Amino acid sequence: MSLTTTHPLILILCTVIGSGAVTSLVSWLLRRIDQRRNLEQAIAESATIRRLELEIYRQSLFLPTTSRMQHEHQLDAGKAYTELGGNGPGHVRCQQLEDDYRHRLDTDDWNYRPHHP
Repeated sequence: MSLTTTHPLILILCTVIGSGAVTSLVSWLLRRIDQRRNLEQAIAESATIRRLELEIYRQSLFLPTTSRMQHEHQLDAGKAYTELGGNGPGHVRCQQLEDDYRHRLDTDDWNYRPHHP
């Protein structure tokens, strides 16, 4: 066989083999993507995950506020907490944080002194 007849045969052989491999690869990738979407959906719908998120936000809300950046983070956590259905003491704490932040904005007081009894 000469090089001119071998080259098209190799090209045809590679095309046939490659197309099957590519199809298998694409099929495998699509299955993996579907599995990941199903996992993400299961996590998003999980009552346990929701309870953990609420607990994390609640803990953040009740930390002593020591800086403006932390205060703003607590406001964000409070918003997420209420959007997830949190209520009770966490909801009251959100209102306290919002009122305190509004007061600090009005008075331009960003000095977070520790409260000593």
